Amino acid sequence: MVLSRVAVSRLVSSGCGCFSDDAPDDMVLGRCFTSLGIPIIHSPLFHQARPDDYSETLLSLQQAISFHKHWNIDPVAVYKHWLQDTHARDEL
Repeated sequence: MVLSRVAVSRLVSSGCGCFSDDAPDDMVLGRCFTSLGIPIIHSPLFHQARPDDYSETLLSLQQAISFHKHWNIDPVAVYKHWLQDTHARDEL
């Protein structure tokens, strides 16, 4: 998830939150943001599994933003292979 500072501020001040420690936090956040009128945008570039769980063709056609699962893989290697920006940038 990517959240703006304003969205986080509104969420915190609203008192909306998870109803238990094992609540599905992404669904609860979706409900909270919807109730606050904050738009939610889905991106297929946030991957819910490991890179090995997707076809190489699919991943070669996308610029992945993240991978959610990290068991039985080296997360640093995944970052270097799939996510690290190799282009030098002058701006922040």
